[in-house]
Amino acid sequence: MNKLSYGLLSLLSTQPMTGYDLTMKINRFWRSTHSAIYPLLSELEDLGYVEFVLEKQSGKPDKKTYSLTPQGKNLLHEWFMSDTGDEVIRDEMMLKLYCIKCVSPEAAGKILDELEARCRRKIAEYNSLINKFRSMEHSEAAASSLFGSYILTQRALNEAKLDLVWCEWVRKLYEDKASRFWIDDFHYE
Repeated sequence: MNKLSYGLLSLLSTQPMTGYDLTMKINRFWRSTHSAIYPLLSELEDLGYVEFVLEKQSGKPDKKTYSLTPQGKNLLHEWFMSDTGDEVIRDEMMLKLYCIKCVSPEAAGKILDELEARCRRKIAEYNSLINKFRSMEHSEAAASSLFGSYILTQRALNEAKLDLVWCEWVRKLYEDKASRFWIDDFHYE
């Protein structure tokens, strides 16, 4: 079992979903594709961890809605009880910022502008989602399935706010003439 398989099982623990739904949800945590997810769903079905209900659709292919089996719930419980590995980080923006002293002030400003705009966009998006969560009337089952989304959205909002403060600090440090010793040993040509 790979981590993507456990990811699919964990998402199915919140509610039954189609392969498309699973692809959209898993991409909040790491990038995957339909071509990776659908074969895994077949494999998980063959192993007895998931089952599906076939929903007939007119004018479209039939839709499979997957859910966990008792065996899948047991496997998922074992996974939750095991130690969690470190996250895998691949962040192009942070790599560019690591090398910021090697670019022109114009390029540095562009990178910082891009990061600041990204942070502000995320803050607005996450605030909107949190307001939607708070305004919804929830049944106990719905509230249970939304709890994970709510706490992760709040975490993402906090990170975006912190990233914005950090971006402003980097910009000030970069532009501060007293701090030029960090940058002046490299001359951009």
